[in-house]
Amino acid sequence: MSEILCIKNVSKSFSGLKALSDINLSINGDEIFGIIGPNGAGKTTLFNVITGFDKPSAGTITLFGQDMTNKITTEYCLSGIARTFQNIRVFGEMSVLKNTMVGMHKNMRSNLSDILLCTRKNRIEEKAAVENAMEILNFLGIAGDAGTISSSLPYGKQRKVEIARALASSPKLILLDEPTAGMNPQETEDLMELVAQIRKLGPAVIVIEHNIKFMMSLSNRVAVLNFGKLLAVDTPENIQKNPEVIEAYLGKEGDSDDVA
Repeated sequence: MSEILCIKNVSKSFSGLKALSDINLSINGDEIFGIIGPNGAGKTTLFNVITGFDKPSAGTITLFGQDMTNKITTEYCLSGIARTFQNIRVFGEMSVLKNTMVGMHKNMRSNLSDILLCTRKNRIEEKAAVENAMEILNFLGIAGDAGTISSSLPYGKQRKVEIARALASSPKLILLDEPTAGMNPQETEDLMELVAQIRKLGPAVIVIEHNIKFMMSLSNRVAVLNFGKLLAVDTPENIQKNPEVIEAYLGKEGDSDDVA
């Protein structure tokens, strides 16, 4: 499939400190793309730049053929991009169902008058939204928690609520920032299968993860960041054999079995 995201010569500095330096990446619409690197490598900063939370100090971001470099976050969302966050950002006092439905608002057509007057148009749209949200929650295995206040859920389930809200926006590209954080091994394995299924449903997926085995098993290609620079982009198999990657991130060459 053709390229959907092009990151060209992107750099980002904060108060003179260069968090990203001359990053060039191309993401295709039919892949799960992994980004790994040690703490402070610039992974989340790159996510923030890709989704409009931070503007690049240099370079360009092209999404679905449109230059998004100086666009605001809302425009990224309207263009078909969705994300989760390293630190969970659910609406804690809202139910799981309501949290999921928040993601649908950009695609709903009822205006303020329809909502206030509870018109037939609004009622039909709300009913369809509930049904769609329940389908997503069922897909993620948390439909039984639909009426539960989100903040009362275990950490791993709150992660799934974030993913549900992102999926509810019908994205063409979804970015997952540390999705397995707080999950036990079984939950992590289940999530790996879910992410693979999400890709089959339509959206391309970009994932940041510290769980190397998760990334190497899931990703079609992997990019390695180190000190804000792009160290390598390759298949998981080749990344695990790359001497620079082994030394900079995965450990000394003798420890490379840890990522096999």
